[in-house]
Amino acid sequence: MRSARNERGASSRGAAPANNSTATRPTAKASSKLQDRRFDDKRPRRRTTGRPHPTRRPTQSPPCRLPLAAIGVAAIMALAIITGAFAQSLPVNIMFNGQPLEVRGARTLADALEASGFEPRPGDLIAVDGSIIEAGKGEPFRAFINGQTEKDLGRVLSNGDTIEVSDGGPTEEPSDIEEAPIPYTISSEGSGPIHVLEDQGSDGLRRIKTGRVSGLVVEITVREPHNATRRNVSPDVGDDKVIALTFDDGPWHDTTGEVLDVLRDHGAKATFFTVGNRIEGEGADVMKRAASEGHQICTHTYSHASGSGKSVDLGLMTPEEQADEIDQGLAAIESAIGGEASRIVRAPGGNYGDDVVRAIGPKITAEIGWDIDAQDWRRPGASVIADEIKGAWPGAIVLLHDGGGDRSQTVEALKEALPYLKDQGYRFVTIDELMRYPLV
Repeated sequence: MRSARNERGASSRGAAPANNSTATRPTAKASSKLQDRRFDDKRPRRRTTGRPHPTRRPTQSPPCRLPLAAIGVAAIMALAIITGAFAQSLPVNIMFNGQPLEVRGARTLADALEASGFEPRPGDLIAVDGSIIEAGKGEPFRAFINGQTEKDLGRVLSNGDTIEVSDGGPTEEPSDIEEAPIPYTISSEGSGPIHVLEDQGSDGLRRIKTGRVSGLVVEITVREPHNATRRNVSPDVGDDKVIALTFDDGPWHDTTGEVLDVLRDHGAKATFFTVGNRIEGEGADVMKRAASEGHQICTHTYSHASGSGKSVDLGLMTPEEQADEIDQGLAAIESAIGGEASRIVRAPGGNYGDDVVRAIGPKITAEIGWDIDAQDWRRPGASVIADEIKGAWPGAIVLLHDGGGDRSQTVEALKEALPYLKDQGYRFVTIDELMRYPLV
């Protein structure tokens, strides 16, 4: 298509159009130029706008220039590596078992041992009882670097380090360990009715080791027990004619109120050892009255050691049960009287053995026994009971009962014995008042 257009253009420029249908042929020179143009026209040409184009230069990539900072960092790193490698190849100078020593190679503790020529002898593997199970199977060596224990042979040393190496020590076989308390003992001094615990005891500790290799069993005392002393004392009242009347097992129906009436009529004070679960209801009112009239209210446990204690012996109960008996008994009193209960107690049946001392001793001030058992619990008759009371002496503690059954004989015995003793110059005091005297 382009060749055809060029041919038409050339014809129009070379000659005028003919008047007939046959066109005039071009000259040879013109024909030669035409052929040249045809040859050139076979190449594609750009369409121009009439404005000259700038000369295009071939694109060249900018020269790669490495920043001087990067070159510097690389040089420093290379120097550090070379310097480090050189430094690591240098020996270190140390003191080994008191002698100067140069250590080469990796400069480890193992290298120091090799350089020194010292060959520590390993310790033995021993049983839990100290006997040897196998020689040379214990600690391989003992080493100290600058005073600190070191077990790693790969530890790298530094110039100036001080090394102490010796033979290995014995290594005890692995074992299973159990610990158990060593119960403290309670020594008893005296024979008085007031039982005071001195030097609260504490259990010791023993460790039982069973060797896994030998199978041997040994016991080691870790902590010795701290033993306690129970002092059984009496009040030294001198010439004072004082007697402590005590009543157990109440409050009880009408009997406790009747006892209070007799005591009031004779200006006597007494101590009531109450059973906690009997204070509820009407019992609370009578205890409140007793406290308001100046009597001492103490606990005789909450249930009189019922259940596993068979209603007579706290020692038959677990330590936890014994402690609960005291705690609940005190709580019942405090609920009734609206104040703090006395920490003076009486154990049911007077059973205050070592097991009971351990369980309740830390909770109380003293446990109270008696000098005279009036035997009113047997109901032998009012006169027999009265005679027992009349036999009292200065500082004596008399055991009576206001509860646990029919105590009408006790009430009648009091009406007879109290006037008699008053005529003899006796006063009736509480346990707290009695304990203000020297206890011997």
